[in-house]
Order: sequence, then structure tokens, then C-alpha cells
Amino acid sequence: MQTSANGGDSSNEIIYNKVILAPMVRGSELAFRSLVRRYHVTNCYSPMLRSEEVVRAFQVWQNGNFQNYQDPKLLDELKHEDGVLFFTDILRDTEPLTVQLCGCDPNTLSEAIHALLTLINPGILQGVDFNLGCPQKCASDGCFGGFLAEKKPELALECVAAMKQAMDGFRTDRKPVLSCKIRLLEDQGKTLDFAQALQDAGCEILGVHCRKRSDKHNGPAALKIGKLLATSLSIPVIINGMDVAKLQDIKDTLRTTQAHSVMIARNFLANPRLLLETTKEDPAELGAEYLDCCEEYPPPSALYIQKHLRWIFRIHLEPAKAKDGDKIDYSDWRVRLWTFMVRPYITTLYQFRLLIALYVKLNGSTLPAPLQSLPEPSFKSIRHATREPPSRSKDERDKKRAKTADG
Repeated sequence: MQTSANGGDSSNEIIYNKVILAPMVRGSELAFRSLVRRYHVTNCYSPMLRSEEVVRAFQVWQNGNFQNYQDPKLLDELKHEDGVLFFTDILRDTEPLTVQLCGCDPNTLSEAIHALLTLINPGILQGVDFNLGCPQKCASDGCFGGFLAEKKPELALECVAAMKQAMDGFRTDRKPVLSCKIRLLEDQGKTLDFAQALQDAGCEILGVHCRKRSDKHNGPAALKIGKLLATSLSIPVIINGMDVAKLQDIKDTLRTTQAHSVMIARNFLANPRLLLETTKEDPAELGAEYLDCCEEYPPPSALYIQKHLRWIFRIHLEPAKAKDGDKIDYSDWRVRLWTFMVRPYITTLYQFRLLIALYVKLNGSTLPAPLQSLPEPSFKSIRHATREPPSRSKDERDKKRAKTADG
């Protein structure tokens, strides 16, 4: 076995460079990106940003007299979550990043490209991705994502061409790559034709979720069509939609499809340390580590944190769907904790840390080192805990964690 300079398997190092954190609404924010980057993930996409909100946020920045991107007056004026995400998340990143945009107006998308290239450091913005695959209702209402690709493919191509023209016309030495992310269309032929048309319009990398829009996340990924795209196009193809439980699954997908890379979403949400090839991960430890990342890079709202903790604890807490005549047992502490995670009054990092400590207490497992100085929690105490005591400072948590690691 060949080894890399840091003592790892060099063949794995090659695979790590072919793994991408997928763009996920309230899922691939900076706190989570910083977490997966600790575990070999070097390629990350941002959450989807609405192009019109990027343009509006840029105009607010241009028209105001703000001290910096974190100016409270700026954040108050941005209003929309996407604008806040742009300034507090995207512009704070210091690692290579691909920013995903959605929309259906070529001019607005061009203006959004201009905003990204103007404000983001060229060394950070490695790519801009155009969402042509989103299957959600918001995409239907706004005619973007998979609905734009299906209902107005010619307009989708105009958007790609306009984005590429805007990128080529911007004066910078390091221009980002333009990519598109699609889903499978009605049949194999239409999917291939659309992909080739995107390539001709200026798409430089194609990501393909190997399911149809109507499938959402149900059923197996159609990797045969993924292989057809990978071997037919002259641009790199990224495969998305497969179920990945371990590193070997990634290697198998790359070999089977001959794709350039794989893009992973839900499997990273469930296990941010997926690439470590460990046999079992402690959800309490994962959750505590994610919360430390949130302290360093606060997400725009508690909804992000709730989503991530739900994914990390899903297999341990989520109740099975009730069958006909059966009822979910809400007296089970697991079910109660599962629903408690998303209560609107659970909003602070201190409450979320107590919530993880409560899981450990009820489960009888080991409390992660960063949480060992917490008071004993209960459902009631968590609900009414609004502020972390001064003794639970970040410095003390770091010292505690270092001491535990040393001894």
C-alpha cells in the first residue's frame, strides 16, 4: 500500500479529492462545511441562493455606508435569509467554495454573477453552480431548478449562456468554473440531449442527481444513465444521488460510472466523518462537535442547527412510521426527544448542548468531553435555559477537550 506524506493511504487521498459536499438548503452552511473539512472533504458547495436576493443584498451593500460585512445595520436591511447567508456565511469562508445560484431570469443571474465576483475573494470562489434540479414546491412556484429544466429548457440554456458571458466578461485573473446540477429528464435521450445543450451553452462541469424530479429522494439512483453522461460529454460529470455508507461505496461508484467525482448530501448529514471509514460514530460526539463549529460560525438561524441534529440523531431517535391501526408511542423518551429537538423555544447553543447531554443521560452512554461541565439536564430545564453560564466559556471547553485527548 502506498502512503501519503502524512502517513495515510495515498489511494484514499486521490478519492478524497473526488468527493464533494452537495449544496443543501440549511444544510451546507459554513459551520457544517468547517466540520466535514476536518475529515478529508476539500470540495464544498454552498446552500442554494436565490439570484434575485443576491442582487438585492449587493445593492444594499453598495447603497449603504457599512463598516464591514458583519455590520448589524447591514444585516437588518438584508431581510431575506439568502442575503444574510451571503454576507454572514459565504463571505466569511476562507476555503475554496462553489456557490450555487437558482433563478430563471438571465439578466438577474448575470447581475448575481457580478455580485459574487465582486465581493468574494478570487482565491475562495472556485465555482458557481446553476441549480437545474431542485424538486421542491418552492422551485415549482419560482420556475427554477428541475421545473425550469423540464418546462422551459430553452430559457434554462439562455440563463447558462448569460452566466457564462458574465463570468468571461469580468476582469479577474482567477475566474470560477461554471457548473450546472440537473436531474434526469423523462427519458435517457432527452437527458443526454439536454446535457449536451448545457455543455454547448457554456456549462463546464455537470452534476447529475441520478433520479427524476418526481422521484425526489426515493428509489435507487440510475447510475447507468450517469455513466452514459460521463462517457458521452467532453466536460467532467459529477454523480449524485447514490447511497454511500463507506469509502468503498464511493470508489465503486467512480469505477462503475467513470465519473469525475461524486457529490454527497444526506449521507454527510448523517455522518460528517463518513470518509474516515470508522465502524460506528457516537451521535452525541458528532452533535457536540457540530455545535462547536456553530459557535465559531453561527448559522443564520436555529433552523440550521435543528436540521443537522435531526440528521445526526435520526437513526437513534426517529420513530418508525405507524402502521394501520398502530399509534406512535409518545411516552418513549426517544420519540419525545425527537420532537423536542425542533420546538421553537430551543434556539441557543446552550440549549442544544443540554439537549445532547439529555440524550446521553437517557441513553446511558458517555458524555462527550466538551459537555462534561454541563448541569444535569431535563426536558423542563432545557426549555427554560436561555443563556449559557459564564463558566461554560469556549476557552474552558477547549481546555477540557485538550486535557481529555492527552490523558
